[in-house]
Amino acid sequence: MSIKIRNKNRYFLTALMAIMIAVLAGTTCYAKEEAGPGADIKAGNAASVNGVSIYVSKRTQTLSLKQNGVLIGEYPVSIGASSSDGNKKVEGDMRTPSGQFYVCTRNDKSVAYLALGLSYPGVEDAKRGFEEGIITQEQRDQIINANLTGQQPPWETALGGAIEIHGCRVPDGTTHGCVAVDNTVMDVLWSYCNLGVPVTIGP
Repeated sequence: MSIKIRNKNRYFLTALMAIMIAVLAGTTCYAKEEAGPGADIKAGNAASVNGVSIYVSKRTQTLSLKQNGVLIGEYPVSIGASSSDGNKKVEGDMRTPSGQFYVCTRNDKSVAYLALGLSYPGVEDAKRGFEEGIITQEQRDQIINANLTGQQPPWETALGGAIEIHGCRVPDGTTHGCVAVDNTVMDVLWSYCNLGVPVTIGP
């Protein structure tokens, strides 16, 4: 085989590999609701596949981002206007929920810059909601099943939903129940947090 033919084959293989890489790179879309590598978890309370975790303190109104137990940063947040009245109970109560959740959606088309959707309502919320007559048995079962399979639970029940960590924080401001951070902080969270990252919201 001549050198000219070998070079032609080499160029062809290089071009083919470049095309394949480009096609594969174009298959990721952050705004799509699809299961990621961290979504297959139990009740939203398993270790993140990349060692990342988030803790939000309602009392100090701070968010701590860690990886493998090492603090990456601590940032100020705004939370629900009525969060001091207790845990979130129903839609529209202006409270940020407490509990253990996981990132169930990533939205790069959010009206609040970028948004990481949280898996509220959780299993305990569903059980309480049914016992108190707030949601139906079917809704309870849907919420529990979504949590057990690491998916997005129904956000349209009377328990409320669409609780997110998002940008566009207003200093000294409040939210309807979400956790708001500065856009520069949201850039950091976005780079670290895949689907399934555990998020604890506590005192």
